Amino acid sequence: MKEELSLREIINEVILFFINFRKIIITITILGTLSVIVFQKLRPAYYNTMAIATSGISTFERIDDEDILDQRVAINIINLLQSDLKKEDYVIVSDKLNISLENASSIKSIRAKEIFRKDQDNKEHSTPKFSIELSIKNNKSINMIQDGLVYYFKTNKYISTYYDQFLSTTSSEIIAIDNEVEELRVLRRSEKSVVDISSVNLYSNKNQKQVNNQILGLISLRSKNTTNQRLLKPLSFVQPFTISQIPERGVLILGSVAAVISFLLGIFIAIFMNVYQKSEK
Repeated sequence: MKEELSLREIINEVILFFINFRKIIITITILGTLSVIVFQKLRPAYYNTMAIATSGISTFERIDDEDILDQRVAINIINLLQSDLKKEDYVIVSDKLNISLENASSIKSIRAKEIFRKDQDNKEHSTPKFSIELSIKNNKSINMIQDGLVYYFKTNKYISTYYDQFLSTTSSEIIAIDNEVEELRVLRRSEKSVVDISSVNLYSNKNQKQVNNQILGLISLRSKNTTNQRLLKPLSFVQPFTISQIPERGVLILGSVAAVISFLLGIFIAIFMNVYQKSEK
């Protein structure tokens, strides 16, 4: 019975505490929340946008053990820009992207992330694409930043060296394939040919289908090389950045956090005042 009475007294004390100090708690909560909301409204707004990109770096490097384009190098190169932004070294960012210092200083953050796909077992697998998340003060600078990223990859010495070598060797491969296909076609058309090179899987007098398949295989390889030569770039945008028109200030989230913190602060101050008043009595 005493325990029940004690618990009841505690609950009554808590209720009376909030009643007696409600004005202080409510006032501090409202002032704290409003101050954060006003601050967020007055501070510069940021525009958040995202692009989907791809890079042929792994193909330029001739990484044959990869089934798809490996985007880790490209992702790391973009994320290096974020380290410069954290240091507020906008001169370096301006130089790397070939943009004005004003546009460079308007970038809040830029991050690249790998895009995964999930199979039936819910396991994640890499894809040949990655996303780039951009947060910027001036939405008119978004296109300039996108062009700057292309310039950033194009002028990278490591990438440009491999890219030039890739274009050169791929051209040589295409020429060699064309010559080989032409020779196979000549042999196929030669009715009096007694050459039997079936041991190397190129031509057989007994099986014309074998050489036809070999020609088709070479043409398929040529098509792949030609496509890669023309379309693979150090950086290509599958989906460009959207020119966002709605700025994001994070008022709702920060306002909610400020309300909770202000409420707890109000309770702390009220407890301090309550103890002080009792000690005076």
